[in-house]
Amino acid sequence: MAPGERVPTVRQRRIAADLKRLREKKGLSAEQVVSKLPDLLNLPKLSRYENARSAVKPDTLEALLDLYGCDDGLREVLREIARQKDQRGWWRGYSDTINPLYTDLITLETQAVEIKTFEGFFIPGLLQTPDYAAAIISRLSAVTTGVEAMVDVRIARQRVLNRSENPVKLCAVIHESALAISAGEGVMREQLSRLAKMSRLPNIQIQVMPADARPNPGFNGSFCLLEFPHRALDIVLTSGMVRSSWVEDPAEVDIYRGSFHEIMAAALNVDDSLDFIVKKRDELT
Repeated sequence: MAPGERVPTVRQRRIAADLKRLREKKGLSAEQVVSKLPDLLNLPKLSRYENARSAVKPDTLEALLDLYGCDDGLREVLREIARQKDQRGWWRGYSDTINPLYTDLITLETQAVEIKTFEGFFIPGLLQTPDYAAAIISRLSAVTTGVEAMVDVRIARQRVLNRSENPVKLCAVIHESALAISAGEGVMREQLSRLAKMSRLPNIQIQVMPADARPNPGFNGSFCLLEFPHRALDIVLTSGMVRSSWVEDPAEVDIYRGSFHEIMAAALNVDDSLDFIVKKRDELT
């Protein structure tokens, strides 16, 4: 990628992959496509579209989908992505601090209607206090500078939970071990108090996975499922030590969706979880 060129978003990559797949399924070469749509395309432009190097204009997208015989369901999904492609927000000012995957996450959080997350070792970012976020980022970040800006970004993300119109619904399952880490003097008490407070909001559901829970899919690791008005747009972010990655295939996303329901069933219910959190907080001096 050329210096200064914008990294394609996960949604742009989705459009690119589908356009290439639809063309190949139709049995058309790139040259044939260009010859059929000479007023809209040339070979370099089609290549940029199929490699997510350029965003597809709406009229070009419609023409390609017509040419490829795209079904109505996928057509609507790709239209929706195209409508969202240029959305940018407050996080644009932190482009030097956050990586493209994190930018994707922030963008998708603002568009989601519901977020389902399982965390095995940390409090989910959308529920963290500034001091807890600083403690985690300063110890685990690969960089030693820009911690304050990264904390600012993490806290600013939480606006989606309390915005005046259509706040995002959050369902979080947190393993008991995440409630017991040592994050600094008074940090965990404040963090647990925030969890207790947030769990009482109508759009937030917090459950605790006890240490003695039966085996369940949460043992495979943390993940975050983001759900949208159109189910085919749902996406999962998996966590890894070196890198995290997106899961976009609808069949695979449904596996994570089913796994999350199993995880919720293995966790304490909401009321017992609140009692557990409050008890943990009160044990701290």
